[in-house]
Order: sequence, then structure tokens, then C-alpha cells
Amino acid sequence: MNNYRVSFYQDVLNSAGHRFKCLQRQVDVQSDGPSRALVLAERLIDDERLNVDCIEVVRLAGVPSSTEHTSNHLTPPCKHIWNRTP
Repeated sequence: MNNYRVSFYQDVLNSAGHRFKCLQRQVDVQSDGPSRALVLAERLIDDERLNVDCIEVVRLAGVPSSTEHTSNHLTPPCKHIWNRTP
């Protein structure tokens, strides 16, 4: 199992009319993979009350799973992004 951070974002416009991602909610979960981490995180939040446009799932670095061999170097984070805008 790996540790993942799942971040839920909404695309909003600032006063100058530029788009940016506004963090709505963030959840840390343990999962076998990023897709499963997304499913688990969505169960933990009230997704319908949030206006989510983008979801990022990042494997947390430096947290070895029980099946990985320990070493002196940290595993780099791996990011997966799901966009919900049509």
C-alpha cells in the first residue's frame, strides 16, 4: 500500500480575469494505486457540495510501502490529474 494525497480543485477567475485552481479539499489516503485512492477520497468528502473541476492524486514521497525495499533515497512523487470540465 502507498500513501496518496488527493486534492480537489475548482477553476475560478481572479479580479483580472485570469483562471487559477482554488483548492477546495485535500485528503490523505492509503491505497494500492492512484485510481483507487481517488475512489476512497471521494467517499470521504461530500463531492456534490463542492464544485470540483480538477482532481490531483499525488503519491507521497519518502513513504515506502510494506512491499518496497528500504533504501537511502526518497521516491519522487507521482502526480495523476483528472479534469471534470467538458
